[in-house]
Amino acid sequence: MNLVETEFLFCILSGFFLFHSLSRIVDDGNRSDLIFRWVTISIFGFIITESLNKWGIRSDLWNTDSIFAYITKSNLILFLSYSSLEERIFNLKPFFRIFVSVFLYSFWVSVLYGIHFFQNTILVQDNTLILPFAIALGAFLWTREMFWTGEDKRNLSLGEDSSRFVYLSFFPATFLVFSPWKEDVHFYHQVSTILMYGISSFVGFLIVSKFKKEMVPFSSEIGIWIGGFAFSSSLGAEIVVVLPLAMLSGIFGRLLYSYLSRLAWSESGIRGVVSFLYPSILGIFLPFLLLEPSGWVHSPYVLLGVQVLYFLSFYLVASLSFGIILLIKQK
Repeated sequence: MNLVETEFLFCILSGFFLFHSLSRIVDDGNRSDLIFRWVTISIFGFIITESLNKWGIRSDLWNTDSIFAYITKSNLILFLSYSSLEERIFNLKPFFRIFVSVFLYSFWVSVLYGIHFFQNTILVQDNTLILPFAIALGAFLWTREMFWTGEDKRNLSLGEDSSRFVYLSFFPATFLVFSPWKEDVHFYHQVSTILMYGISSFVGFLIVSKFKKEMVPFSSEIGIWIGGFAFSSSLGAEIVVVLPLAMLSGIFGRLLYSYLSRLAWSESGIRGVVSFLYPSILGIFLPFLLLEPSGWVHSPYVLLGVQVLYFLSFYLVASLSFGIILLIKQK
């Protein structure tokens, strides 16, 4: 499979993110509004990027050389933008809604450049470079749950899982489209490995649910995200060692879900923190446990500092960005 075919495949897969977001919106008007903003921001982003290219301002991270790669990145970033607030964004006035949408889109684009900085300047222990997305989105959801309370609280009763979201088991791998080596055959081995980690953590998540006789909504989605994110930074470790740990991470993720549900959090807030923030914290430190020191990019103490800086940079910037949104939130 050549590079163009790979980009086309990920373009199609990224469309499921749009379906995934739309399927959770009950109101038809809100659904139409999201589609309008999704298309409008993508088109304007394309025009701006093309204009900058004409003026000689070009970035390898964000370009329109391949329309498939552009649509894929745009879909993923717009998915992250919507997931940051979910339906709470529809509580804003129309003008503020557009401003917040553009602000969030710009923030996630800046995350790409932050990843590039760490990858090329500081060097971090993160094989796939998907941890910053999990860290930033987890920080958004944590801060949202702490400081944006009130009218949007959801029913926290546990219910049946929906099988139509099982396809999300493949989605941690789609973030690898941002990796620089996706045209290599080795890439597909990495994709299958992350998928195995995700399935293993889902099994651990499901075991606790069966033991407690309580099924969590979207448990297949949450379980897959945990393993996919947590062990993405430890690719290359012995898989017979990683799989039991992935299952254990799913077990602790399910226990964390139960704890947060007792704190009267919204269902979306619990799902977001368990799916993104929790596994991203694991992913920062697991390389120390799973990888041989000869495979570390720095000496032990330097690597520890770099990994902590890696986490705090995206966490604090995401929290600050959410603080800006709170300042303009409709009272």
